[in-house]
Amino acid sequence: MKDRTNKITIYDIAQKLNLSASTVSRALQNNPLINLETREKVQATATEMGYVPNWIASSLRKKRSNILGLIVPRTSMYFQSTAISGIQHEAHKYGFSIVIGQSDETVAMEKELVHTFYSLRVDGLLAVASMFTTNFDHFSPFIKNNIPLVFYDRVPTDFQGYTITGDDFKGGFLATEHLIKQGCKRIAHFSGLLTCNLYQQRLSGYKEALAQYNIPFDEQLVYIHDLTMDAATVAAQQLFDAKKMPDGMFAANDSSAVAFIREARNRNIAVPEQIKVVGYSNDLSSRIISPSLTTIEQSGYNMGQKAVETIVQLINHEETVKVTKNYVFPVELIKRESSGL
Repeated sequence: MKDRTNKITIYDIAQKLNLSASTVSRALQNNPLINLETREKVQATATEMGYVPNWIASSLRKKRSNILGLIVPRTSMYFQSTAISGIQHEAHKYGFSIVIGQSDETVAMEKELVHTFYSLRVDGLLAVASMFTTNFDHFSPFIKNNIPLVFYDRVPTDFQGYTITGDDFKGGFLATEHLIKQGCKRIAHFSGLLTCNLYQQRLSGYKEALAQYNIPFDEQLVYIHDLTMDAATVAAQQLFDAKKMPDGMFAANDSSAVAFIREARNRNIAVPEQIKVVGYSNDLSSRIISPSLTTIEQSGYNMGQKAVETIVQLINHEETVKVTKNYVFPVELIKRESSGL
């Protein structure tokens, strides 16, 4: 058995089977020019000897790695985990593998991951911008070298490339309109940081619904934070401590809505009787909390599939006939108990 510094090569397999290295190489690639019996013998011997293909050398020869890089803020986020599932399944269908990196919501780590994936010679990069990414300059190695780059969900400001997003303006509008139709006249909003396109659009949808139903916008009812459970709990405490309590709450993610409902319960404030609540994302938590959470479905799995479909078409130079440059997924209001249904 060879050690890590002396790995098995196709030449070792060729010597053992008394074949040429080119025959072994073709057999390992399942090339039909090599008869089936020889292919099976080579592949069985390779497995027995512990042969591992050198994908870096192979990618240099083929000028393709069949690997896609993927940058996400955190894999633990429900929406991102469902999108990653869609990406993985769709990529496999096209013969691509996925390498995932987490930015942990920091631009510094995002920059490091971009450099790493460029160095790995991935065929394309899928990315979800961090909450604090306001430009895309650090993605320039991909842009300048014409390596396909597709953003989905969160997109840096003024990015002119290929994007896959949900209809966040419509989602914000639907959530707020639903609360209005349920009788709410004083509706608070928990927003994410407005450096991020998602929360800009959801806030705009909220404002538009208020305007269409002649309800004045009150900036004191908008709480901007990073939408974690802890931050939402603090915001809920501040809201409940204010002199006049709202009768409706639209939270820009389900985690914040759940934290809000829990704080209301701690204070014996009844949901939905005293205050009605709508979240965003249709996380698993929205279905198991009591009361169950009315929310906006944004189709993470399907968005992941569409992101891969788009980048594969770009890799195969099919963009001129097949690819929508800025694809927008429709959203859907899921009505549950927290809004009075």
